[in-house]
Amino acid sequence: MAPGVSHAEADKPGVVVVAGVVMYLELVSGGGGFPVAKYFTRDLEKALAVAGRLESAGLRPNIVRSNANYVVYIAVAYLLRLAERDGAIRRAVALYLAEKVENGTPRQREIARKLLQRHPLFLSSQSPRHLFDTAMC
Repeated sequence: MAPGVSHAEADKPGVVVVAGVVMYLELVSGGGGFPVAKYFTRDLEKALAVAGRLESAGLRPNIVRSNANYVVYIAVAYLLRLAERDGAIRRAVALYLAEKVENGTPRQREIARKLLQRHPLFLSSQSPRHLFDTAMC
């Protein structure tokens, strides 16, 4: 676990820790649907510092303005690459997708189901039979 990150914070559903940054998973419906990891702050300097930290870890973060917040996010390609290398991230994404299949909106269910079927690396993260059965419903 990253220094300065509490177990309670890192163990929340839909939360991943990337390069010591606590980020929140979200399903985005554009382009067929995909998960992204986001970090929210109201401080531009902090957003730039987080983006720099993610860049130093070999990622290509983006920063966008959303109302009063700055959002630093990692696109799906990098999130999938991280999940291939890091079991904790893989498990967090798999659990997030499984939760969306069970409790999400109809569109979220459809997106999560497709992602679980398309990316079998998430099926091996936890309770593979349950995730597979959930994705096939």
